[in-house]
Amino acid sequence: MLAWAAAWLVLAALACVRLLRAASQPERPVKNGYRWLAVATACVAGGATVQEAFGGLAGGAQPLRLADLISMAALPALAIGLATLTSRLAPAAGDTRTGRGMLIDSCLLAAALFVVLLVALFGPDYVPVEVGRAAFALALIRPVADLVVLGVVLRFVVRSASLTALPVLALTALVAADSLAVADRVAGQVPGLGSQLAVAAALALLALAPTRTPAFASPVVANTVIASTGDRPGSRGFAAMVSSPVTRLVRSDRAWSSPATVAALAATAVAAIVVTGFAVAGRPLLASPLAAAGSVVVLLLVARLAGLTRQATAVAEAAQESDWMFRALAGTTSDAVLICGRDGTIEYASQSVGEFGYAPTDLTGRRLSDIVHPEDRPAAIRAALTRLRATAGTAAFAGRVRGADGSWRYVESTLSRYGAADEPARLLITAQDVSDRVALRRRLTQLTYHDGLTGLPNRVYVEERVRDCDEHDLAGAILIDFDGYAAVNEIAGHASGDLVLAQAARRIRAAVPQAATVARWGGDEFAVLLGPDDLGSPATAQDVTELAERLAGLIAAEPFSVAGKEVALTASVGAAIASPNEAGLVLSHAETALAKAQDAGVGRVEIFAAAMHAEAERRLELAASLSLAIAGHELDVEYLPVIDLTSSKVRGVEAAPRWARGREPVAPAEFLAVAEESGLIVQLGRWLLREACRQVATWRAAGNEIGISVPCTARQVSEPGFGDLVLAALDEAGLPPESLTLEVTERVLTASSPPVAADLAGLRGKGIRLGLDCFGTGLVSLASLRNAAVDVVKIDASYVAGLEADPTLAALTRSIIQLGRDLGIEVVANGIERPEQRWRLESMGCEFGQGPGVAAPMPASEPDPPPTVQAVDTACTTAG
Repeated sequence: MLAWAAAWLVLAALACVRLLRAASQPERPVKNGYRWLAVATACVAGGATVQEAFGGLAGGAQPLRLADLISMAALPALAIGLATLTSRLAPAAGDTRTGRGMLIDSCLLAAALFVVLLVALFGPDYVPVEVGRAAFALALIRPVADLVVLGVVLRFVVRSASLTALPVLALTALVAADSLAVADRVAGQVPGLGSQLAVAAALALLALAPTRTPAFASPVVANTVIASTGDRPGSRGFAAMVSSPVTRLVRSDRAWSSPATVAALAATAVAAIVVTGFAVAGRPLLASPLAAAGSVVVLLLVARLAGLTRQATAVAEAAQESDWMFRALAGTTSDAVLICGRDGTIEYASQSVGEFGYAPTDLTGRRLSDIVHPEDRPAAIRAALTRLRATAGTAAFAGRVRGADGSWRYVESTLSRYGAADEPARLLITAQDVSDRVALRRRLTQLTYHDGLTGLPNRVYVEERVRDCDEHDLAGAILIDFDGYAAVNEIAGHASGDLVLAQAARRIRAAVPQAATVARWGGDEFAVLLGPDDLGSPATAQDVTELAERLAGLIAAEPFSVAGKEVALTASVGAAIASPNEAGLVLSHAETALAKAQDAGVGRVEIFAAAMHAEAERRLELAASLSLAIAGHELDVEYLPVIDLTSSKVRGVEAAPRWARGREPVAPAEFLAVAEESGLIVQLGRWLLREACRQVATWRAAGNEIGISVPCTARQVSEPGFGDLVLAALDEAGLPPESLTLEVTERVLTASSPPVAADLAGLRGKGIRLGLDCFGTGLVSLASLRNAAVDVVKIDASYVAGLEADPTLAALTRSIIQLGRDLGIEVVANGIERPEQRWRLESMGCEFGQGPGVAAPMPASEPDPPPTVQAVDTACTTAG
């Protein structure tokens, strides 16, 4: 006796310790739920111990003594504990049909089990003993209460079986313990071993109850997510909307297979079988109690079946509503809507398939794979299988489908499962024709990465490709720039210039390997990118060099045909070999080489070398320093005298800028080239013109009537307002216009645009003289000199240097001098270095000369220019 009491107390203590530890969790429902389960455990153990150790205490009939009341207190504690633990999973408050059905299921289960106990366990002992009805009724209070509570907690099992299974099994063990105890008492015995073991099992099951609750999603959050996904526009929103009636249908249909309903119906069936079996076997039955309990069971069963019938009707109505809503929505959306079976057969097509040229009946019965492009079928099959195997969610598919006219249309589709979970899987597809969008995207890509005139890739494409390449993807780059292309546009017009570029693009494309990339780099420049295997296996530096030279020769070998005329052009070419560690710099290296080729003349080919990079860096540094020097007035002006070879008198001076970078003089040719390239020549020329005019005005005020020559580049004279700038400089210095000579190169005269030519003519009309510098090196011939609007011609120094060694140069020099005399143009021989050259020029009739052999340069600090060449010679001798 005491051994059983001790065993129950030990089990109860273990169970209470575990349950109270679980009650330390922060969530209030979990904390309170485990506390109530601990109370139920203590009540079960306490009631059984008091009953076993003391035989009950005073008060009432034996089943209602204090020990029984303590044990019965465990029932509401257990029910409250399970209800609190599963409160987070309670159904929505408005779902009254579910709650009513659960109540009927609970009552039906309790009544059916009571019938089973009444027939199988209580009846055989009650009839022979002839216990009084009142005593028997009192004896049944505890098992009936157990059964009622068992029916109540059945709904909590539906919420979470893993959390409530062991406590419910413990309650079932209590039902068995109390039922066996009733049978023993009816037979006139004390509760036996079976009842004691059942109590121990109940305590053990409570001790093993799970103490960790799963993480549950909040119904509010879940509903919010569902609502938000269903409200999205487009095909995804449509899929969510048409799936909501199906979801309601599934939820209604699941009521038939609810665990509570199945358990109640199964208990009812077992009760019917037990009653029938005992009746057939002739076993004693309690007629009156059995009739009352059976009537209750029948009424509850009828009520439950009526409820299930109403639910079945609701399911059918929901299915019809779902189908009607689906067809209504499918008829209003602009997307094509299809329903396909698991085998891919189209079962339904909306009217919107007319956008693809189909009637709905044209697609019904066809295989979906028949209208999907073969290359896109694998992706479509994967998306379909993913959705058919899942009960929720959507999948996206983008690809091509065949239209009724045989064309391929680009579509964006959303795929989802359609129908209840226990129905044959079907696929809901909503598709939107995006062919126009795809065509527009391709058009934008074409415009972004290709040149509209030649159809070749453009600079953006080339730069992105080089940026994405690694060191093994490039062998080299070639840049091609046409010499004199600007003259084609000015003479023949821009349309003719575009035609030349189109012909050049075809010529270059045909001359390079097919795998190489040919692009229009910009303006009249083209780029060629070479891969590692385009010129050989692998391509070498020599291969790249030979291709660059071949392209330059190909362009110069054959003229371009424009409007029935032949236009001969040459090209400057710069090439660079891709370095293993600097593949991204190959284009900048090619640009450096191209600049070198352009500086060297026309039709030149240059291959990038490390020295070019250093030179380019020096040019950048010089450009930055020169800009600061001009702004800070750190440059000087040196004046180169022009003398009369006959009288040795100084007739004028030429202004030449000089620059010392720190203490290091910079060669004029170097920093003037940097100024021209960077655009600083405009600012430098403006300063030089004002400074020279001011200095010569000072000399003229001192009585030396000399003129000033100022060199001007093409960029300077092309600058808007150049004519006004020249006149303003004269006005500031107070110089007469005829004292100023503007020296320009032959290229300025031949390639100037009409507005520039008009400005120069306007200045000449105001008395300013125009000089032609470096004559003999450009495009102006002796014949065209007759029509050139110039006042001074300066023979290039290369002619003077070759007078004695080259008879041809001597003859040309004599012709230039004679033609100048005939046309009334002043001729100046530049670069005289030796007396012999001066005497030879003087014998040819040349009047004026310039160079260190006749007069040394003068700094601006000289108060007066030397009046005669003898003074200059003396100054040179002293300096030497």
